[in-house]
Amino acid sequence: MLFSQGAAATSERAVPGSGQRSLQQQNIASILFDKSLNTYRWIGRAIYSNTVGPFSLQFNEQFLSTLVRADRKLITDEQSLDFSVKRRIINSLQATGRASSFILSDNRSIGISNASSHAFYGGIQYFGFHHLTLEPLVGMRFDNQIDQRDRGLSLLMNVLSDSLEFDGYQTELNARFQYDKLDPRKLETHRVLARIDKVFFGQTRNSLKVQYNRNRRDFYVPADPTIQQQYNVTHNIETRSEHALTLSDSLDYNLGKQTLLTFQGNLFTREITRETRYKHITVRRPALDTEVNELRIEGSAEARYKLGHNLRTSLKVAYQERDEKHAVQPEETALQFDLDSLSRVEERKNNHSRRTMLASKLDVEFSRAHVASLTASGNLLRYDTPSLANNDDRDELWYILNLATFHQLNQHLNVTFMVDANLVHLVYLSSSRSADNIWNRIFRLKPRLEYIPSTNLTTINTFEVLANYTVYDFEFVTSQVRSFAFRQFAFVDSTTIHFTKRTAVEWFSHIRLYERGELRWHSFSERPVNYFEDKTIIGTLQHQVNPGLLFSIGIRYFSQSRFSYVGRERILEYFLRSIGPITGILWNPGGRMDFSLKGWYEQQSLTGLPKRSYANMTMSLSVSM
Repeated sequence: MLFSQGAAATSERAVPGSGQRSLQQQNIASILFDKSLNTYRWIGRAIYSNTVGPFSLQFNEQFLSTLVRADRKLITDEQSLDFSVKRRIINSLQATGRASSFILSDNRSIGISNASSHAFYGGIQYFGFHHLTLEPLVGMRFDNQIDQRDRGLSLLMNVLSDSLEFDGYQTELNARFQYDKLDPRKLETHRVLARIDKVFFGQTRNSLKVQYNRNRRDFYVPADPTIQQQYNVTHNIETRSEHALTLSDSLDYNLGKQTLLTFQGNLFTREITRETRYKHITVRRPALDTEVNELRIEGSAEARYKLGHNLRTSLKVAYQERDEKHAVQPEETALQFDLDSLSRVEERKNNHSRRTMLASKLDVEFSRAHVASLTASGNLLRYDTPSLANNDDRDELWYILNLATFHQLNQHLNVTFMVDANLVHLVYLSSSRSADNIWNRIFRLKPRLEYIPSTNLTTINTFEVLANYTVYDFEFVTSQVRSFAFRQFAFVDSTTIHFTKRTAVEWFSHIRLYERGELRWHSFSERPVNYFEDKTIIGTLQHQVNPGLLFSIGIRYFSQSRFSYVGRERILEYFLRSIGPITGILWNPGGRMDFSLKGWYEQQSLTGLPKRSYANMTMSLSVSM
């Protein structure tokens, strides 16, 4: 949030000028500190780009730190740095130097909790080709992973192109090839993206995209004593590789002035392998390498029709088919019996799914003051598992209906109505899972009023009524699993009153009343289980000392009451209350610095427990350079 605010502030301050000035306007440094209960967070970032004489500099630094005060302090630190310097030699050639750094430290000891990587490169950027840039780089990389330090040669090649036009076809090519030889590990990152666009006439156009990705990562994992003795190593190495290819095409075709047809097709294939470097030689059942192959085909057709400015409608049909296969890679030292046994375990994960979707939308503008929109869609998923040992075969049917209307009753009052219906039917094909077949029905009504009688008063009120019914297809009196119902009423009020140009009051309240109970759908009877009342109230007084300085002070209140039922009578189980003052400062001196400080103190009381107090704070500072 801080970074987006900083970027927005920078954008607002940008003024027309030279490219050099526009570039410098994007330079920013920011820091964010946040404390909530027992969690502390720090986020720092600096982005700098400039040209000094014949040199071009780029710098990007980000630091994140989290501290959780529990039985022991849980600390996670993450730092990343990218730096590059370029010097132009001739018009088509410039020398390039780069440095990157990444450090991770986590004392929770989960997975790879301590790692670092540092790389230094030198090379050139060549602009000799038409609209094409080549950047070959060579350098050294230093890695540290669970106290294993590696270093070695690192090769990097970037291929960049801006808009290339050939006979009316707009083409784009971006590629990155990286190879790191860190004995005994190897790392690879290859990415190629090619796009061809063609505009024939009007809105009739075609876009073809081809993308290829290859990634290989070697990770250190603990080695058992047998591996350590057989291979004289302290850690084993696990290799994870991914190959992915994507082909996609999109065609828009004008069928007259009112109708636009869109056709899309995608083909995606991916192979993921997982290998272990050092394996047991004498163990009867060694760990075998595995691979996953995924194939996905997607296609859709959409027709959009526009009748003047008052009526727009669309109809879309889409189909997706996905196949996923798991396999064990053969191993010479493994017995055929063990290979067959482990293959059956992997093949149990195989699945094939087909999804069909039909959607339509209708927008009607009765007048500038009255607009309506109706959206409806149906979705059918068929999920099959070839293995007889897997009983997860199922069908899922979705119906979604949404109606939204907007009405401007006068220059001061706007009203919006939203009605939603979401129906889902889940059916397991195996008799052993049929007890889990359910219907889930969600209905929602949400009116919203916006009242602005003057420039000094704005109030927005939102009401919401929601009902959620989850019903099992097979209900038995003796069953431990029962269908249930959830019903909720919510009210939100947001009001701002300006007493003067510099002084204002803001009020926010949110009330939620919701109930859960066991449901008998066929008789539509319910046995209530528990009932909740949530209340949030925030009121602040704001005063703007000058255009760059704003102070605010107020109070924040939250409470939750939980009731259980004895028959039809509600019994209070517990009551939670949190109340305390809040304050804030917004400071923007001179337009180049933004400082924000928000703090609140809360005193919590919970039934049966002693009172507790917490101080919370959020502080952010961003500076444009």
